[in-house]
Amino acid sequence: MKVYSTKWCTDCMLAKQFLKQRNVAFEDILLESNPAAKSYIIERLGRSAKVPVIEIGDRMFSLNPFDPNRLTAELAMDASVSTESGN
Repeated sequence: MKVYSTKWCTDCMLAKQFLKQRNVAFEDILLESNPAAKSYIIERLGRSAKVPVIEIGDRMFSLNPFDPNRLTAELAMDASVSTESGN
């Protein structure tokens, strides 16, 4: 699982905090220091994509504004993502 984020994005901070609290492993990819990742997001989602962008398996979606219910549902769709807490 990958989280494409920026240092200044509040929704990014909320998404990463949510995942950490549930012990979900993820790779944090900071777009400020990774222009290739930014290009990859634009290729997949278009220029209107807003951070954070979450990639789980072959699915990629923007989670702006941050929505804990949507993220929970997306995580539940992928059996490879394990959480220690169901909340």
